[in-house]
Amino acid sequence: MQPMRIAKLEIDNIGPFEDLTLEFPNKPAGTERKAEIHILTGENGTGKTTILEIMANLIDTKGAHPSKLYYKFKQDLIVSTSIYFDNRSGDLLDIGEIEHHKLSYLRNMKDGKEEHSTPNILFNFKSNAHDASASSSKAFFAYSGYRKVSTVGINGIKEIDEHPFSTALDFQKTANPNLILQWIANTISAEAIALVQEAYEEAQQRRQAIRDLEEAISGIINKPLSFKLETKPYAVKVDIDGERLAFDQLPDGLKSILSWLADLLMRMDRVKWENDIPVFERNFILFLDEIEIHMHPAWQRKILPAVQGLFPNAQIIVSTHSPFIVGSVDGAWIHKLVRNNGKSYLSDGYPMRSEDAKSYRYWLEEVFDVNSEYGLGADKQLQDFYSLRNDILKGSNGSVHESIVDAGRLLANQSQEIRQIIEMELRQINRRMNLQLHL
Repeated sequence: MQPMRIAKLEIDNIGPFEDLTLEFPNKPAGTERKAEIHILTGENGTGKTTILEIMANLIDTKGAHPSKLYYKFKQDLIVSTSIYFDNRSGDLLDIGEIEHHKLSYLRNMKDGKEEHSTPNILFNFKSNAHDASASSSKAFFAYSGYRKVSTVGINGIKEIDEHPFSTALDFQKTANPNLILQWIANTISAEAIALVQEAYEEAQQRRQAIRDLEEAISGIINKPLSFKLETKPYAVKVDIDGERLAFDQLPDGLKSILSWLADLLMRMDRVKWENDIPVFERNFILFLDEIEIHMHPAWQRKILPAVQGLFPNAQIIVSTHSPFIVGSVDGAWIHKLVRNNGKSYLSDGYPMRSEDAKSYRYWLEEVFDVNSEYGLGADKQLQDFYSLRNDILKGSNGSVHESIVDAGRLLANQSQEIRQIIEMELRQINRRMNLQLHL
């Protein structure tokens, strides 16, 4: 069976989008053993989160109901959105299980006067992807970085009754710390029981998901991390860099990583799959909304490459404001959204393939339209200096010469880095114009 992936999304009159078609190319050649990643970028208000919410709501007909998008519908206009899947063969799927559905926004009229406006949901989307009674071959998950995980108590070892796909596509409700900690406790206990029974292969299999989670997070934070189960009283603790901590003692960035990555592995470990493919080799679709929140830039550089290598058959669609996320991963597709006159659309030349060999300065300029490396005050002074430089190169003299030296001295006194820039510029002016300008 070919892996499932999203190939195209169409949006009409929802949020900032009037008429948007977003295509998701297959992962580039040479990245076959890495996840297919699509990065949504753009200024605030360009619709990155809206795109993720639309896809999650279209897929999850049992959980995040499409009517949650109602507040983003454009009034007095027909609203529609469609999502298309393919099997990486390049052909759109037209199957009964997953087709597409559309939302139509209609206005209620009574006696010629408008009443309260409500959405009319027209379904043409049939999904058993999250059917609790059926075995699964496909799965979808959604997480937001705007979340904190606090310590909760566990009362020994007990079965988790909640279905692994419950709230799986609700960005704000996905991670439940009670379930995460209970799953960790259950898994460590099951490993211990298997070891006592000398079932060593079973013990290895029981602990593998947590061991992979520990290894992935250790690589991101560059510190050894492991989970420990204490029994008096029952509690899951985290050993990090030689210190044992409760969850609420962890840094917010680490809690954020744990909240969604541990939750994802817990859910996948508990799914009733229709075959015995290892969890990390499975095909699934993952939506991530600004997961860099609370994270230090050093961790932002590592989170996406770690996930890309961890789940080679996944399709991951992530929104971000971070150049460290965009520039961290090789072989992803960047989709830059821009907004003009209240309407958002895909910028010309996109999607663009990411390359980790390009500098963060390049991504700041190309993707985020940030052309200065300095604060606003120093940047304004530099622009004034360059304006004087241009005047001199055009032939101005006299007071302009004095002004550029004064401006250069003011800048040079702020940092050694800027001093070197000013001195280099003055040397070039002296050489080209046969002058003797010095700080």
